Amino acid sequence: MGMDLLGFIADNMGHFAPQDIPLLLFQALCAALLGAFLARVGGRMPVEGMKELALWAAGAALAAGFAGAQLPLAVLLLAFAMLMGGQAGEGRERALRFGALVLGLGCGSHAALVAIAVGIPFTLLARWAFGATRS
Repeated sequence: MGMDLLGFIADNMGHFAPQDIPLLLFQALCAALLGAFLARVGGRMPVEGMKELALWAAGAALAAGFAGAQLPLAVLLLAFAMLMGGQAGEGRERALRFGALVLGLGCGSHAALVAIAVGIPFTLLARWAFGATRS
């Protein structure tokens, strides 16, 4: 039974080692902070726009982390981006759709456990980005 569990875990880590998960979270956090900084300081965007850009930057970092140096995953990511290009919708819908595609890419690339580990903080970032606005 123990060996089956270890095999299951190994099969669902993809190309990631356990120590890569905190690194991917750190990279996504750095991207979110830089996206927020770019929007707020460079673009003088309001808080809502800043939060949305932070989410897009974190999503891009996760996408890059999942695709890594694997050409098939990079091609899939490009296909997802092309599919999204033709999608109508406001920023919230597009950002969440992109996040869902990135997490799906992680799960489909045999890294479901990693996608769960980084998907939960990413979801909390989305909640922060699209939380209720107060006047």
